[in-house]
Amino acid sequence: MAETTQVAVEKITGRQRARNFVKGYGNIIIFAAVWVAGMIIRPGTFITGTNMLGIINQAAIAAICCLGMTFVLMTGGIDLSVGYLLGFCAYIFGWTTVSVGMPVFIGVLITLAVGAFFGFVNGFLVQIMKIPAFIVTLGTGYIIFGIAQIVSNGKAITPLPDNVLAVGRARFLGLSSMVWIMLLVVAICFFILHKTTFGRALTSVGLNKEASALSGISANFTTIMVYVICGISSALGAILMAARVNNSVCTMGGTEFTFTAITAAVLGGASLFGGIGTAWGSVLGVLTIYTIQNILGLMGVNYYMYTAVQSIIILIAIIFENVKNRLLQ
Repeated sequence: MAETTQVAVEKITGRQRARNFVKGYGNIIIFAAVWVAGMIIRPGTFITGTNMLGIINQAAIAAICCLGMTFVLMTGGIDLSVGYLLGFCAYIFGWTTVSVGMPVFIGVLITLAVGAFFGFVNGFLVQIMKIPAFIVTLGTGYIIFGIAQIVSNGKAITPLPDNVLAVGRARFLGLSSMVWIMLLVVAICFFILHKTTFGRALTSVGLNKEASALSGISANFTTIMVYVICGISSALGAILMAARVNNSVCTMGGTEFTFTAITAAVLGGASLFGGIGTAWGSVLGVLTIYTIQNILGLMGVNYYMYTAVQSIIILIAIIFENVKNRLLQ
C-alpha cells in the first residue's frame, strides 16, 4: 500500500515537473533548436555579428505588433486586421506629414488615434455585439484595406520628412533606433502584463470570463482595451516601418504580417485559448520567426517557399499548443 502511494506521488511530481518545464521553457527550446539548425546549415555565415544584428533590426517592428497581438490572445481573442491596419496607418502618417504638411508630432498622434479607433471598433463588436473575433477582425481588415485603397488610389507617399527618416536610420551601439523603441515598448508591456491589476485581469478573463465577472473584473472593459492596445501597436509599427523604408503605402503589412504576428505570439508562449502570454516570450517568438526567415534566405530559398514553411510552422505551433494544454491539465 505504501509503495503504491509512493509511486502515485512520484507520478504526480513528475507530471508537475513536466508541466512547469513545458510552461516555462517551451519557447526557449524552440528558439534554441532554430539557432542550432542555423549553425549546422550555414556555419560560416549564420553566426556573425552582422547577421545577428540584421535579424534583431528586422524583427523590431514585428515585435511591437506581436506584443499587441499577445494582449488580444490572452483574452481568448484574435485580431486578423493587424496587417491591413498597419498599411492604412502607414498611409495616414504619410498623408498627414507630407500631403497635408502637419508637424510630425501631430501626424504621429493622428496615426495612433486611427489605430486606437479601429481597435475600439473591433473590441466593441467582439465583446458588446458578441460576434466571433475571427469574423469581426477578418471583416474589418478587408474594410480597412478597401478604405485605404480608395483614399490613396493605390499610390505611395514619398519622400517623408527628414526628421522622420532620421528616426528610422539612427543607430546606437550597433542597433537601430527601431530596436531601442521596441525595447521600450517591451518594458512597458512587461510592466502592464506582469505588474498591474489590468495584466492579471487579462489572464483571468482569458481563462474564465464568467468567474472574472463574479470577482469584479469587467470583461467588457478588458476585452475592448486589448483590441485598442493592439490597434495602437499596429499604428506605431506603421510609423516605424514608413520611417525605415521612406515610403507610406497602404499595401504594407497585409495578411502576411498578421500571420507573422500570430505565429510569433504562439511560438513565444501565448495561448490561442487565452490566459497565457508574456512580453519577452512574444519577442522571442518574433526572433524565432525572423531567424528562420534568415536561415532560408542564406539557403537561397525563394519567397513562396518561405510562405509555405511559415504555414507549416504555425501548424506545428498549434499542435504543440494542444499538446502543452493537455500536459498542463
